[in-house]
Amino acid sequence: MKFKSLILLLIFSTLSIYSQVKIGDNPSSIHNASILELESSDKVLVITRVSTAQMNAITPSNGALVYNTDTNCIYYYNTSWNSLCNSSTKVTTANTPPTGNNTGDFWIDSSNNNSVNLWNGTSWVSIDNNPSRGNGPPMLNTSLTPIAGDVYVDQSNGRIYAYNGTNWVAAGNNSGGNTNINATNGLNSVTNSSGTTIELGGVLIKPTIIETSAINTLAITGLLNGNTNEDDIVTVNRTTGVLRKVSTSNLLREEITEITATNGQLEFTGLNLRGATDKISVYRNGVRISFTIKNNTTIEIEPEAICYQGDQIRIVQFY
Repeated sequence: MKFKSLILLLIFSTLSIYSQVKIGDNPSSIHNASILELESSDKVLVITRVSTAQMNAITPSNGALVYNTDTNCIYYYNTSWNSLCNSSTKVTTANTPPTGNNTGDFWIDSSNNNSVNLWNGTSWVSIDNNPSRGNGPPMLNTSLTPIAGDVYVDQSNGRIYAYNGTNWVAAGNNSGGNTNINATNGLNSVTNSSGTTIELGGVLIKPTIIETSAINTLAITGLLNGNTNEDDIVTVNRTTGVLRKVSTSNLLREEITEITATNGQLEFTGLNLRGATDKISVYRNGVRISFTIKNNTTIEIEPEAICYQGDQIRIVQFY
């Protein structure tokens, strides 16, 4: 008995000197920062094994460990007992909800556009509802419980909706839920399977001005060749800039005035002269002669072409 007491005294004396203990293989090799090391290739550490009732009856220092034989899990103590089995978050991808869940587990619903759900300890809660998705407008989806600001994508046509607290409103529309886009004043809206587009070609419903400048000009390319027998000419009003059309037959007019001269006559009055000399021609008995414009109503022919009684004077104007 004295011998055993001596051995125990030596062991505890050694431990108090070195303050480090290595149990198992390679007892002489221990890390400088270790106070206790276990090393073995065929033996394990078994910590205290207790039931749930026994565990809850113990109030140890923070950091204590036990193995709960009721739940088959290791628990650590930090003011209260906490299971290490719930410390790892589980992520499951399936088309049906998984079972045996722990608080904080994730479920990716492969049957519903891979929406993400969180297990709150009682039920699965969707955390991927903004934006929510579905085939068809959100007004037809009774399972949605939106709040103001939520976004919805109609996967059948790509339309986007926002919830304003009362109604789902389609993007680009403030009327609430109406998916039509109104286009007026020279524009048309065309809706097909690809969505809604705005095109030129509608009816003008009010006076419309397109303002240009020396830099920002307006051009139309690729026009077809015209036909003067079928087409009109586009004109621009000098004051208003309004576009108008003029028939090609009215673009250049010819006016002929015929007068029977008296003997010795050089001056002809009572005319309505519409242009300059280069747009007027005067003929005496079919021969073109020179003349001078005295005013808007009078011309004078050259002296060498003085008329005799009954000569025919023809005045041709282009305007």
